[in-house]
Amino acid sequence: MKITDVRLFLTAPKGVYVKIETDDGISGYGESTINFFPRAAHGLLQDMKVFLVGEDPLRIERLWQTCFRSLFMRGGPVVGAAVSGIDMALWDIKGKYLNVPVYELLGGLARDKVRLYGHVAGDTPEAMAAEARKRVAKGITAIRFRGFHDTDAVGLHDHAKAVRQQIETLEAMRAAVGDDVDIILECHGRYSPEWAIRLAAEVERFRPMFMEDPIRHENPQAMANLRHSTKIPLATGERAHSKWDFRELVVNGYIDYLRPDINHCGGISEMKKIASFAEIYYLNLVPHNTQGPLGMAACLHAAFAIDNVAIVEAGFVNHDTPLDKGGFVGPWPTVVDGYALPPQGPGLGVRFDEAAAEKTPVIEPTDCYPPKLKAIDGSVRDW
Repeated sequence: MKITDVRLFLTAPKGVYVKIETDDGISGYGESTINFFPRAAHGLLQDMKVFLVGEDPLRIERLWQTCFRSLFMRGGPVVGAAVSGIDMALWDIKGKYLNVPVYELLGGLARDKVRLYGHVAGDTPEAMAAEARKRVAKGITAIRFRGFHDTDAVGLHDHAKAVRQQIETLEAMRAAVGDDVDIILECHGRYSPEWAIRLAAEVERFRPMFMEDPIRHENPQAMANLRHSTKIPLATGERAHSKWDFRELVVNGYIDYLRPDINHCGGISEMKKIASFAEIYYLNLVPHNTQGPLGMAACLHAAFAIDNVAIVEAGFVNHDTPLDKGGFVGPWPTVVDGYALPPQGPGLGVRFDEAAAEKTPVIEPTDCYPPKLKAIDGSVRDW
């Protein structure tokens, strides 16, 4: 079997999808969706076709190495997203070729179900507490929030105010859901280390499951002071794009949970390697995933086959009837009492309606921009 073509779908507002076709009539689909850089990922995927056409799609590891190491300039979000989509599509082909779900090719089911966490949002602590109660009523046992109530809307981030808002919101949510529900404190990399330390000291009494991205990610060693200042578990990694990006965080004991995103980190193959690396240090994964059903399916196939996955992000559980990102790819996973059941069908177990995908609106540059935040004095702050 040989790869005959690689087709790409660029869908609004930011979706990037990969289809790998073969001379055996089997095609596989992957997702390279990445926030803020969809057209860059799409362009790199076009350049990467030369590495794939004419090759055997069943040689997944060889093709992963080819796509990554044949690039003189490596790493970063765009390369990570492009390789991720290709990798997913190759696993989809292999599963379909052998007529088994991808998780069977990864070693089989390591667990019977995968725990999921949802999100809450709102402009006040009371609004977020009310949303948290709704998630719990649906059976969700872990909830992620960030209490920056109005900062995005006004383009402002003030460390002191944001710390107060996080404390107020976490207190209200803990009172609303009780002690048996895990609460994840999302910081979005906005705080400087000294403010993250202050926040951790104030919220420790509310027992968050972990603090997510408490500080910026560029310098892993900056996490050391926070690590030594709090008993709260720390998590980061959604902006890591390969196993190498996790090395310093793991070997120095800076974090408790690794958060690779299967759409950005190099796909199923790389997530399994990241998990194996973390296992040596008795650390668990909490995969980041805010994309559509295709990326979610790939993440779950990996999570079902990897022993040290603690919980998976699943924003789609926020909705009673989640939309499937435009109607051209699905289904979402089956969820019972806050846990996803194994995906069904060969490969990734998703459908992809190409005609519907091609009819979606064209991505406009403004669709991809994050908010531009400033401090009170007008200097730049992280989103």
